[in-house]
Amino acid sequence: MQKNDSMNNSMLQLAESCFKLRERDIGEYARLRGSGMNFFTGVYDAAGAGSLFLMDMKAPLGLMKMQTSVFSPTELDGPILSLDFVEAFGTCTLVLELYDTTLSHPDFQQLEKVKAEYSSLPDYDPGEHWFDSIRLPVSAHKKGRKLRAEMLQMVQEYAALYFELLQHCKSCDVAEKKAENAKFADGLLQNGGPAVNQFRKMVGEEKTAAFIRTCMFCCE
Repeated sequence: MQKNDSMNNSMLQLAESCFKLRERDIGEYARLRGSGMNFFTGVYDAAGAGSLFLMDMKAPLGLMKMQTSVFSPTELDGPILSLDFVEAFGTCTLVLELYDTTLSHPDFQQLEKVKAEYSSLPDYDPGEHWFDSIRLPVSAHKKGRKLRAEMLQMVQEYAALYFELLQHCKSCDVAEKKAENAKFADGLLQNGGPAVNQFRKMVGEEKTAAFIRTCMFCCE
C-alpha cells in the first residue's frame, strides 16, 4: 500500500476502494471559523455501508493541525471507527478508536495484529471517559515526536483492515443501527469535549447538535 501524506486523504481512498461514495451537501458546515481556527468538513455516503466524515482543523499560523475521520456504519452492523491525528510543535498524537454501537457485536479482534506491528510507537494513557464501556480494546493511542510517517502508515493499515472486516459484517436494520449510533452522539453532546465545546462557542447549542448528529455520525 502506498503511503499518503494526509490521514483524511488515506481514509477517503480506502473507503472509495470498498464502497461507492457520494459527497453530501452539508451547507454552512462545510467551512466554519472561530477563535482564529478554520474547520473544513466533508461528508460522504458509502453505498450499502454507512457514511464517512472528514474534518481538517488549522489553528493560527499553523501552530496546530488536526484531522478527524469517522466512519459510521448504518447499513452494515459494524462498530464506529473514529480517528484523530494532531500535530503541534513537532509532537504527533494519534487516536484510533472503535465504538461498539452494533446490534450483534461482530469480532474485530484482528485489529490487534496492527497494534502489535506498531507496538514500538509510544502509547499514552487516554484517561477515563464516559464511553469506556463501548470503546473496544483494539483501540490505540499513540504520541511522540517526529513520528508522523510511522503514525500515518499505522492509520492506513489499521483502517484498511477495519474496512475489510466491515465488509463481512451482516446487513442490519438501518433505523435500529442509527438509533445505536445516536446514543453515542447524544452522549458526546451531553458530556462535551474539546471539539464539541469549541463548536458550541462558534455556532451555538442547536447547530452543534445538528452537526454532531447529521454530519459526524449521520444518525438522522
